[in-house]
Amino acid sequence: MRIVTLLPSATEIVCRLELEKNLMGISHECDFPTSIKNLPKLTSSSVGKHRSSKDIHRSVEELLKNSISVYDLNLELLGSLRPDYLITQDLCDICAVSFNQVRDACNQVLGPETKIIPLRPERFNDIWEDVCRVAQELEAIPAYEKFKEDVDQRIAYIRKTLAVNRPSKQSVLTIEWFDPIMVGGLWIPEMIEIAGGSYLLAKPGTKAFTATRGNLTEINPDIVIIKPCGFRLNQTLQELDTLKENIPWEGWTAHQNNNIFIVDGNAYFNRSGPRILDSLEILSYCLHPEIFSEFFKKYGQALIRLEPGLKIPFQLST
Repeated sequence: MRIVTLLPSATEIVCRLELEKNLMGISHECDFPTSIKNLPKLTSSSVGKHRSSKDIHRSVEELLKNSISVYDLNLELLGSLRPDYLITQDLCDICAVSFNQVRDACNQVLGPETKIIPLRPERFNDIWEDVCRVAQELEAIPAYEKFKEDVDQRIAYIRKTLAVNRPSKQSVLTIEWFDPIMVGGLWIPEMIEIAGGSYLLAKPGTKAFTATRGNLTEINPDIVIIKPCGFRLNQTLQELDTLKENIPWEGWTAHQNNNIFIVDGNAYFNRSGPRILDSLEILSYCLHPEIFSEFFKKYGQALIRLEPGLKIPFQLST
């Protein structure tokens, strides 16, 4: 069985289903688990080496305006790999190669024997249903059942811990992009609710909300989580000045109580795969560090709690 994946979450799903040995090719953004890093890369980005979120946003808008794909797909390589299964997405043309582009490519270089499996998660439970559907197609149900048992147990632990401790409900703003400011949607609001919070400026199952200055001055979040899509911690830290300019942070309770967090947005929250469960645990810690301290021990390298003034902690600023 030969498998090709065209987005990071699909690669993580295949590996979690214990089928890494069957992976023949991946996207250029697939980086987890690290054991897959030397596999052939089937995609590349048309955006270029832009450094700032503003430049990236403008470049993507220009590409879409001119009906140019954000990603290139190597048809020659795809044809040579001859996959039995190709796993892609049908949700966001900015996050990965579009479904139409993949379908057209398959018609050009592959035969009908290649099965395309599109992922389209919009809500929290959709993610696990996608994993189940992939497992059914790839005949990996035992691995899925073991995975889902782990999912259910970890979610149940969070719910039970909250029920026992009864912490106060925190209002949460998640920032998915800097310039313009975009607020996390889709599965994020439901995750906030599971973690014992209430979400702001977002709706479950809808895509990221582009917030105006007016929107942001009308709210007063208790917790702010900054998780730019595709940005690692060091990339986010380089744009703190842009963030300070674009949000009214000084008046927010989150700033006054030192509850503004930066999280690795490349690894967590934005990938609709197995590590969404890790993201839920990170979220639970950010909302209730006093009762979920074990999650900081587990994920401390992936998050930073900013000091007053949105300053980086001293030990990370050198």
